[in-house]
Amino acid sequence: MGTPTNSPLLLHTAAQGESRAAAVGRDEWLFTPLGEPRGYIQPHTLSELWFHTGTACNLACPFCLEGSRPGDRRLARVTFADLVPFIDEGAALGVRQFSFTGGEPFLVRDLVRILEYALALAFLQGSSVLRQRSLQGIRRGQAAPCDLDGGQRSLQGGRHDAQQGGR
Repeated sequence: MGTPTNSPLLLHTAAQGESRAAAVGRDEWLFTPLGEPRGYIQPHTLSELWFHTGTACNLACPFCLEGSRPGDRRLARVTFADLVPFIDEGAALGVRQFSFTGGEPFLVRDLVRILEYALALAFLQGSSVLRQRSLQGIRRGQAAPCDLDGGQRSLQGGRHDAQQGGR
């Protein structure tokens, strides 16, 4: 299967690459300010695709890289219709893992539907039963076990929890 030239994902990625190259010069990003080569992996396939779901968050952590907080509207929350074309294209290009970040992805009204859709295309392997149960629990508003293999964890323990409000 060929890669579509009018693909939204590829056009967006190419535009980002061109603007980055124009900002620093075509080859300058390959080297450090001291002229040493930067670490670089030549992509041969797209295996992971991240989606930024918006900037709203239910917490106001002072260390938040994104600066998200309650009521933050800098980036609108994504919808199912927003992401389906990118999920479809990612799956067609061989993406095996879709990741969601933000603000707080679970503030997105369509998130369970988005996760179910992505799960059907890319994640039906190994722990899919656990994931399906987690999604069912989330849909019912109940606590459910979650697969946190890809989760980000703080190395600051109690300090981190205190800054988050004891979460």
